[in-house]
Amino acid sequence: MRAAWLTDIHLNFIDVSARQNFYQTIVSENIDSVWITGDIAEAPCLADILIEMAEKINKSIYFVLGNHDYYRGQVNEVRHVMATLTASHPNLFWLPVSSIHLLDQDIFLIDQDGWADGRLGDYVNSRVALNDSRMITDLFQEKIVGRFQLLEKMQQFADADSRKLQEILEQVINKNPKKVVVLTHVPPFKESSMHQGKVSDDDWLPYFSTKIMGDVLMQAAQQNPDVEFLVLCGHTHSEAIYQPLSNLIVETGKAEYRHPEIQKIISI
Repeated sequence: MRAAWLTDIHLNFIDVSARQNFYQTIVSENIDSVWITGDIAEAPCLADILIEMAEKINKSIYFVLGNHDYYRGQVNEVRHVMATLTASHPNLFWLPVSSIHLLDQDIFLIDQDGWADGRLGDYVNSRVALNDSRMITDLFQEKIVGRFQLLEKMQQFADADSRKLQEILEQVINKNPKKVVVLTHVPPFKESSMHQGKVSDDDWLPYFSTKIMGDVLMQAAQQNPDVEFLVLCGHTHSEAIYQPLSNLIVETGKAEYRHPEIQKIISI
């Protein structure tokens, strides 16, 4: 089985013709499925672009959402649309509702979207202010109240997704897997959050990493040393490969606005 891994493709930044060319590039790779680790578009056009992609590629598309996918939208509303789309379209699978997928014999694909949780780096003294707190309705409302209310909301989302991932990991481990592929958006370790070849500094790490997700993954890998875990993520637009344990590898994809590309072809 061959899968094309994409991340941070931001297809709302390019026109229809450029998108069609990108889809054709994917088709030409003779893949069996597409895996996307978030930041596909923005909320108002997300569903339409996913349908457009699915109709052109005509392969199963497994995806998670990134922070940009919620821009100009409200989190629960976007998730409702994605759940409805998953139920109605044969080739679109938003993984948080489509659950566990058997790829080949004892190899499974799972995911959770993931959110930055402000627990790494120095949130209190950070001078960074991402557009998330202006473009995502849920976070904008918290920013009006204050900086620590915004952090509380970020952690609320991150912790909820991590609890779901832990539940799914427990379910898939009961199936005696040889390998588990996890798709998520935000890097789960500081070492997988890179910028210009270096780990993101304390100003950026609060927004470019999710410690709680890393804790869940480490626990699963430590408790199941015979299972290989491959985690694919994005968000930082900078490439990184980090292996904290012999059976846990985290790959972060690179990206450039207006130039979507295939990260790699993964053979299972």
